[in-house]
Amino acid sequence: MKKWKLLTALAALTLMLGACNSDDESSAGESTDKETPVAENEVAETSAFPMTVSSLTASREDEEKGTTITFEDVTLEKMPERIITLDYGFLDTLDALGVEGIVGIAAGGGKGNIPPHLKEKYVVDGVADVGTLKQIDFEAVAAAEPDVIFISGRQSPFYEELKEITPNVVFIGSDNQNYIDAVNETVDLAAQIFDKETEAKELKAALQEKVDAVKEKAAGYENALVAMYNDKKISGFDNGADSRFAYVYNDFGFKPATTDIEASSHGSDFSYESILSVDPEVLLIIDRTASDVETIKADIENDIIKQTRAYKEGKIVYLDGVNWYFSSNGVTTETEKLDEILNELK
Repeated sequence: MKKWKLLTALAALTLMLGACNSDDESSAGESTDKETPVAENEVAETSAFPMTVSSLTASREDEEKGTTITFEDVTLEKMPERIITLDYGFLDTLDALGVEGIVGIAAGGGKGNIPPHLKEKYVVDGVADVGTLKQIDFEAVAAAEPDVIFISGRQSPFYEELKEITPNVVFIGSDNQNYIDAVNETVDLAAQIFDKETEAKELKAALQEKVDAVKEKAAGYENALVAMYNDKKISGFDNGADSRFAYVYNDFGFKPATTDIEASSHGSDFSYESILSVDPEVLLIIDRTASDVETIKADIENDIIKQTRAYKEGKIVYLDGVNWYFSSNGVTTETEKLDEILNELK
């Protein structure tokens, strides 16, 4: 009898424990079920997409057609995974930020004036060659199936045609009058789209450090002149509003040797006699032909230029045309441009 009661008690206890465990498991399950939707909501609330992106300039004049191109806002449903950029400077910035997914660039059959560090990485199989900076291969662009296309001034006339391939066409040319601020705007735009804010902050700080160093160097000279060499012709640039290289004076700190040069993004027809007449202490030569320095020295350092103060004091600086003319506004190439000045003006 006692044995039977003992067995009955043990059985009852087992049932009770089983019920408790069942309740605990049920409660745990209910808790998990309730927490899952909350986590999903949190992800939804912190997600940056859909994201509406504005071009850095609202509109641009098409001088050939006499019309105005208006750039529309773009709504990205998700972070772009297939990217075409038709601007070398912006390609440089994307690369510096560590953005992946470049599927097309304007490689020009491998002959485009692309900075070497970008050519090595992006003029390769797997990245479509979609033409040149001014002649776009629209079939190649379409075949690459881009999620987004980034363009700048040279491609703006093709804005509407590119939008037929994807509505996500973003103009990255800034109209900010402060050159370095404009570069930073392109960095911020890329960082916003591709979640690279931390990297952007570091890159902008490094760039500003170089700018400050060049300003300090420039303050030690009386004046300077920026000139561009192109197939034996020379162009001059001052600090005017429409001068392509006004930022060398306005942002890098050099004082212009003259402010009487015809305003133009490509400079005015200048002569070697004109350079001698303003007699700059520093002469900055941008090589538009992307030749080697010794080749253009034969033309630049002629009997007229040898009479200038810049030549006599060894202050003629030859600048890389690829970085200065074809891929400006890239955060890495801008740093390299500043390094050129710092290294030459020791």
